Amino acid sequence: MPKITGLKTAVVQANFHWTYVRVYSDLDGGLYGTGECFFAPGLPEIVQEFESILVGEDFTAIERLVEKMRWAASGTGSTGGIIWNAITGIEAALWDLKGKYFGLPVWQLLGGKFRDEVRIYLDCHAAGALECLSPLLQPTPPAWETTPCEDDLPPGEVIRASAQRAQEMAALGYTALKFDLDLPGSTFDQASGYSLSARDIDWMVGLAAAIRDAVGPEVDLAFDAHWRYRPNEILQVARLLEPLRLLWLEDPVPPHDKASLAYLRQHKITPVATGENLQLRQGFWDLIVEDLCDILTPDLQKAGGLAEAKKIADLCAAANKPFAPHMIGSPLALMASAHVGVTVPNLLVCEFHAHDVPFFHDLVQGGTTDWFRPGWVRPPDAPGFGIELDETVGKRHRLPGSAWFGER
Repeated sequence: MPKITGLKTAVVQANFHWTYVRVYSDLDGGLYGTGECFFAPGLPEIVQEFESILVGEDFTAIERLVEKMRWAASGTGSTGGIIWNAITGIEAALWDLKGKYFGLPVWQLLGGKFRDEVRIYLDCHAAGALECLSPLLQPTPPAWETTPCEDDLPPGEVIRASAQRAQEMAALGYTALKFDLDLPGSTFDQASGYSLSARDIDWMVGLAAAIRDAVGPEVDLAFDAHWRYRPNEILQVARLLEPLRLLWLEDPVPPHDKASLAYLRQHKITPVATGENLQLRQGFWDLIVEDLCDILTPDLQKAGGLAEAKKIADLCAAANKPFAPHMIGSPLALMASAHVGVTVPNLLVCEFHAHDVPFFHDLVQGGTTDWFRPGWVRPPDAPGFGIELDETVGKRHRLPGSAWFGER
C-alpha cells in the first residue's frame, strides 16, 4: 500500500496569493502530487495541521481521506468555511499523486472525457495588469506590476478603457469575457449591501453597452456585481441589460440571500450565475432544487475537492443547469479545473483571471504553453495534472517571508 509521508506548502504572490500544497509519498524517487487551494488568512498553517492525520495513509483512497479530514475538523466548522480551502487543495494534490502513481491523467481517473478542450472566459479589467490582493482583499502591489489598476481611472475613463480592452482580448481569440460591474473604487466594507443611485445605474448600463458595442454579438459577455447590491436596485440594472443578451450577471446579491435570488428570478430574463462562495453539495442544494439561479459557478479550489465538484456538476445536470467553474488561481488551479471540465457533460465555460500576470506561463516547468491558447485549455495525456511548477520561478515570486515547500 503506497503511503503518505508528509505535507508541505508554498505561496506565490501573484494577483492573489496562489497557495500550493504538496503531498509526499514513500515511493522510490520521492513521488509527490501538487494541488492548489483558494487563498485564505493563515491557510498554510491550516493545511499543515492535517499532516498528522494523513501520514501513513494510502494516498489512493482519496474520498475516504477527505471524509477523514472533514470529521477531524468537525469541531472547527467542517460544513463550510476556510477549512475547505485547505482540504480542497490537499485533495487536488492527492489526485495528482494518484495519477502519477498509476500513470494516468486525472481526467481519466475522474471518468474520462466528454470533450478534449475546456473553453475559458477571461476576467478582464480596464487598465491591464491586475493589482495584487492579500487574503483579506487588501491591495499589496507586487514588484511585477507596471501598469495602473482600474481604481486609478476616473469612472468615464473606465468605460472607454474597458471597451478597448474587450476588443484587444477578443482579437487574441477569447470568445467569452467578464468585466466587473461594481462602481470604480468600491470596497468590501458593508455586509448589508450598497445603494445604487440613478446615476450609478446609468454608469453600469453604459459600461456594459460600450463593451457589447466594442466586441459585437460574437463574443459572450458576463458581468460581476460581487454580491454587493439590494435586489430592487440591481433588478433595475438587470432589466436594462436584457437587450445585450449577456452570458450572465454574476452574484448580484449576497450568496446567502435566497429570497432576493428568488425575487430576481421572477422579474428578469438576464441569466444569474452564483456559487463561488459556496461549498460541498449541501451548499448548492437549495440553489438547484429551488431554481434560484440559472448557472452554478463553484470554485474548484475551495468547493470541497475535484470529486465533490463532479458531484455538484451532476446535481446541476439533473436540474438541466450549466456548470461554469470560478477560477482565479495559477496554471495549476486552471489545469485542475480543466481536468474536471472535460469530464462533465454540462460544462459551459471556466474562468481565467491571470492574463496579465507576467510570469503565468513561466510558472509551468519548461515554460510550455502547448496546453493553453487564448480561450481554451487542453488537459494533457500525461500522468496526474500533466504539468509541474517551475521551482526557480516559483521561488522568485513566492510570498516574502514564506517557505517554498519547506525551503527558506
